[in-house]
Amino acid sequence: MNIGDNIKNIIKEKNSDLDTLSKITTIDKSTLEDITENKIQPMVSDLLKIASALSVDTAKLLYNKSFEEKKAMKTSADERIRVKRKDNLKYESLAPFYIGKHMEPFAVEIYKTKNPDFSRHNGEEFHYVLEGKIKITVGEEVFVLEKDDSLYFDSSLPHCITSITDVSKVIAAIYNPGSMLQAVKGKKMRDLIHAAKLLDKKDLVLVSPDSSSLSAANKAIEEGIIDKAYLIGSENRIKSMCKDTLIHTNKYIFEYVEDKEDLQKYELSCSEKGVDILKRGLAQMIMKGKINTANFLKAVLNRQKGIGTGRRLSLVSIFELPNLDRLIFLTDPGINPELFPNNDIQASIDIIKNAIDVAKSLGVIKPKVALLDANEVPSNKIPSTLYEKEVSEMEWEDADVYGPLSYDLALYEDAVKKKGLKENPVAGKADILVVPHIESGNFLYKSWAMTMGAEVANIVLGAKAPLIITSRSDSDMIKFLTICSSAIYSDYISRKH
Repeated sequence: MNIGDNIKNIIKEKNSDLDTLSKITTIDKSTLEDITENKIQPMVSDLLKIASALSVDTAKLLYNKSFEEKKAMKTSADERIRVKRKDNLKYESLAPFYIGKHMEPFAVEIYKTKNPDFSRHNGEEFHYVLEGKIKITVGEEVFVLEKDDSLYFDSSLPHCITSITDVSKVIAAIYNPGSMLQAVKGKKMRDLIHAAKLLDKKDLVLVSPDSSSLSAANKAIEEGIIDKAYLIGSENRIKSMCKDTLIHTNKYIFEYVEDKEDLQKYELSCSEKGVDILKRGLAQMIMKGKINTANFLKAVLNRQKGIGTGRRLSLVSIFELPNLDRLIFLTDPGINPELFPNNDIQASIDIIKNAIDVAKSLGVIKPKVALLDANEVPSNKIPSTLYEKEVSEMEWEDADVYGPLSYDLALYEDAVKKKGLKENPVAGKADILVVPHIESGNFLYKSWAMTMGAEVANIVLGAKAPLIITSRSDSDMIKFLTICSSAIYSDYISRKH
């Protein structure tokens, strides 16, 4: 990928320069020069900043092509995108820019190896040998293919491929009806997936997996976001609850916990083991499976053995809403009952800082934070508006924070013009919406996700690693986007520290 050349071309097209880009993104000019000269690859958070500053999607930076739906699309030889590389395989995508496709055609070079990895995913595969001689194992059957031979098979069966000659060349077509990059609706969410796929693969701890949570982890494995998944629980429970979803056995590390009649003690033991794996640096994210959230969080926040940071936990929901050209971060619709519990302003500061960190990890340069309430006028009749005014008057180095603001004044510039708040740094431009009570956040979340059909990812912040707490009712897309955003945030905090 010639990311540097692509950025230079876009800067030229937009009659801009590196000085301007540096000021907008806050990335050092020397770093931008190294990126544009292809001396270094940009961090994912910087890539998202650059895309936002230049008003293009990440595909334009990566491939010099924006994603536009086409009925027919030619791909020339120099436009092929190398999308994956293993010890014995090299892949080049032959149709990287066609939106909505369910079939992925590849040119593949296969090298001889003694222990090829097995793979398994929904869909079908077709392989045609151009040069050399290969061996493909599908289930318990072994097929040897020479030049001009082909094989079509059900890819939900475990399969692996290796070359019998030193190297072979193959045309492969992989049909995957569940491709998340193709299924996602929004441009910004597609950018989020692209960004996650650019990272080094992360390892995930899954505490007490069930079929729902493991399916989400499997999807992240198949899409190249997750490398290994630690499955924590009793052997019998894992095999019973996940019998139809244990499909990537070479990607799982089983950490068995003795079963207990006392469910609370069992769940706490599973959570403690999962937290310990994370503390030892063996994984970067932790996900709750079929387990009580209180037991899960008790292990996370244990003062001696947990992974708390001293900052309050909070939920940040990341939305792509219709008719808005930016991601919207909503907090807190699921964990904290109030923004100011017992009139405690410090609690609100933690919640706001958590949301700012997430926004910055996803490329928002200086987040604009709106403290939502019934209207923009502080009033003794609504005490939360007084606290919001106090919080907005504090010094915030890396964000613009203002409140109280009504919902319309936070998001829509037409409403701002009508009410004469044009000089307000946040009104009409908010990236982050902070609600005063969990009820209002929950109502917004469900109206956006369920009534509007908006795509969403969720991260729980405040620990040393992102916490993935999904619901069984969440769609596959929500779970997958949550893992993607958690992977990006995990990478961001590791580089930050």
